[in-house]
Amino acid sequence: MKAKITVKGNKVQDVGYTLFLLSRAHRLKGVEAASVGEDLIVLADGNDATVNRFIQTVKTEKPPVADVSEVVVEGYDGEVMGVKEYREQLSLEQLVKTATVGVEMKDDIKEMKGDIKTMLKKQDETLAEIRVTRNEIIATRNELREEIRATRDEIKALREDLKQYMDRRFEKLEREIALIKQKIGLT
Repeated sequence: MKAKITVKGNKVQDVGYTLFLLSRAHRLKGVEAASVGEDLIVLADGNDATVNRFIQTVKTEKPPVADVSEVVVEGYDGEVMGVKEYREQLSLEQLVKTATVGVEMKDDIKEMKGDIKTMLKKQDETLAEIRVTRNEIIATRNELREEIRATRDEIKALREDLKQYMDRRFEKLEREIALIKQKIGLT
């Protein structure tokens, strides 16, 4: 028995579906899968029970990130690649994808290294500016402390001068009051 299985949905490609199905193609004589448009077309060949079991698996199981809306099954008369041959072909296709992604990643990594170097340079410049600003803040803080101490000392001196002045004034007032009392006969 041969079957053509069309897997439809929002996300049935680039989710590892082909590898997923190959891992479930137990006892099939042949299997193939290919992306056509937005669908995944799967061909299966084997005895009736094995193909029907595989069809049921395709209908009920899927990779975790796949989004399947419909599975359409119909008969098929054409050739179907053997499971072993298909596994080898798929392995080569996956290696090509891996190599392509690796090259893209290599280029991205080179670009990222340049970006990181630029960021580190900017970070070093920022740290240098922070150190300068920090030193300026410390210097300003120390100047303010000195000004506060000087102002406090000046206030203390003014208070002492004012106290001495007031003490002299009160002594003078007390003497003058005593003289006035004496002249008017209150003492």
